[in-house]
Amino acid sequence: MLKIKIKFKKINNILALFSLLSLLFYPGNIEATEYKLDNVENLEIWQINQDINNRRAEIQELNRQIEVYKKNISAKQRELYNLSNQVSTLNESIAKINLEIQATELEVETLELQIENTNLKIQAKEREIDDQKKILGETILSLHKEQQKNSVFEILLLNQNFSDFVAELDRLGNMQDSLVEGVDQLKDFKLALQEDRASLEAEKAEIDTLKGILENKKAGLDGQKTAKYYLMATTQGQEAKYQEMLQAVKKEQEEANSNIIYMEQVAREKLNRQLEQIGIDSDGLMWPVASRIITAYFHDADYPYRNIFEHNAIDLATPQGTPIRAAESGYVATARDGGKTGYSYIMLIHADNLSTVYGHVNIISVEKDQFVSKGQIIGYSGGQPGTNGAGPFSTGAHLHFEVRINGVPANPLNYLP
Repeated sequence: MLKIKIKFKKINNILALFSLLSLLFYPGNIEATEYKLDNVENLEIWQINQDINNRRAEIQELNRQIEVYKKNISAKQRELYNLSNQVSTLNESIAKINLEIQATELEVETLELQIENTNLKIQAKEREIDDQKKILGETILSLHKEQQKNSVFEILLLNQNFSDFVAELDRLGNMQDSLVEGVDQLKDFKLALQEDRASLEAEKAEIDTLKGILENKKAGLDGQKTAKYYLMATTQGQEAKYQEMLQAVKKEQEEANSNIIYMEQVAREKLNRQLEQIGIDSDGLMWPVASRIITAYFHDADYPYRNIFEHNAIDLATPQGTPIRAAESGYVATARDGGKTGYSYIMLIHADNLSTVYGHVNIISVEKDQFVSKGQIIGYSGGQPGTNGAGPFSTGAHLHFEVRINGVPANPLNYLP
């Protein structure tokens, strides 16, 4: 009798099962479910995975070669300053960047294959969900018809003996259990689909990042080649001319650094006296040019002229003549025009002991002691070797951008949005 009551309760509560369907939109804490793939898809995924593994092996070999070049460059940077070593360093750097470009391109291809793989899985899971919904719909319809057609009393009358009656109740109960199980499985399917879609978005974001890195490396390669060709053309392969150029650059860099430190102090006093009157409110630095292509980083170990001077900035690859905008409001501490052969730069003093320096400027549009607003054009970029303000050691058209705190160089990327 107890068993009959249980069966009767299960059948008459069939409508409660419809509420379970609402759970399909709230997966909860459920493990992801793997999905069935047809033979063609399995073969395609297997081939994709093979291609991914092959590319990873190629990337590993390229990274091994890159490490060799890094060690060679580091060793050469510790050697004596001479033309042969400088050209050799540039050659090693060019070769290393070429390998890095190949490795990054392979990484992009690998991610593209992973995205293709994930898309195949998503398609299979979407089909599986559709199939499962159809099965659930048919089961619900069958149960609903059975409930409308036969009550427990009718089932008892329709069956000749008690065992047939119990068997019929078991059949209906199994249909109901199957429906509950199907709902749970559909929840698992939906959760797994959500996870794969999240993976797909992450892979797409990663590939965008890699493409940005690739763009940076290609710009850096062009800069290294430009630097090498200009160096060879200027020195005509003569050590004496190189040493003469080297000494002039060292002297110019020392003077520029001393001038920047001195003018920082002088302009800072003026700014501090007028801050209250002007009421400058800083909401952080802005990028001085639209480009985000970085060809040399702050204290970059791969900087080709690191054996001559430390790179206290980031280099932003941008076409010659690009407008340079003030990263923040402030005063022009100095605006030095180095002319055809020298190094031109602008230094701005801002609130909060902050200052910015803009180097390889082709055209200067501001004057010393002038107040400039954030975003105002202060000059136009240069950097192309042999052009006004580029200086003798430049790696192609770009903006050299420094950030200083109390006169001490800091990594600009820590202050840019």
